[in-house]
Amino acid sequence: MFNGKGTKKLLTKILLCLFFVLVVIILPFVIEKIILSEAIFPFNVSDTFPKDVWFGFMGSYLGAIGTIVLGYIAFYQNKKYKELSDQSEKRFWELQEEIKELTKKSVSLIDLNSKIEASKYHPIFSNLQHNFWNAKGENLVEFFDIESDAFQISFCKEGSNEHLDSLEEIFEQYYTFVYTLKNDGEKTIYNFNCIDIKINGRNIEEGIWIYQSCDIKPGEIVRCVCATKFDLLKKISSGEIESLSFIYQMKNVLGECFNMAAELHFIPIEENHINVFDQISPVFKE
Repeated sequence: MFNGKGTKKLLTKILLCLFFVLVVIILPFVIEKIILSEAIFPFNVSDTFPKDVWFGFMGSYLGAIGTIVLGYIAFYQNKKYKELSDQSEKRFWELQEEIKELTKKSVSLIDLNSKIEASKYHPIFSNLQHNFWNAKGENLVEFFDIESDAFQISFCKEGSNEHLDSLEEIFEQYYTFVYTLKNDGEKTIYNFNCIDIKINGRNIEEGIWIYQSCDIKPGEIVRCVCATKFDLLKKISSGEIESLSFIYQMKNVLGECFNMAAELHFIPIEENHINVFDQISPVFKE
């Protein structure tokens, strides 16, 4: 089916072809009439051309017409070829640009997929804002799930001969402060341990600090315990201690090492009542 514009163009080409054929047929007779006309050519010529002359003329004439037609066809084909070649080249460069864009998107998707895959092994914590002071005895069972919770314990020994066998002994024999984190990642965190503690931004010089690590399963709670022989709550209430800083180290299932920091600032409200502003840093790979 042709639309109106296509039909008109086709009819125009047909009419031009018919006109060309008509001119080709009529032109020899017109030429003959012109040559034999005494008004135009006042020469002594015969009234008609003999057959051999006509045959010679028609051979040359048709040869010339054929040459013209073939030349036109060659010109038309070259023109169409150039147009197709230009279109092909244009389309080629367009495809090259599309391939470049697809390659960029593919690389971006691969990079994104790699980051998503790597994030599965990246430790992620949330701060539950659960803090406890000097928990002992029955409070241990009330505050903590001893069997299910993970405990990272940092305690300061006064003597090298001091030996503690159990979690309960640490809570019974030390003053403790506990804050709570949760493993929000998809994988277990291994060897979660404190490697440095600062009070008011300074290292603690007294005593020998012992750090006990733990493994934290996905969705599991970890209790970060700071145990000292001096009463932290009392010193914070008096304003002697304003902040605690902890640096933690851990590994993922691939054995990659990560670090994290926790900053806790204390504001005494009344005796034995402290507002704790705690903030944990993002976990970063070593």
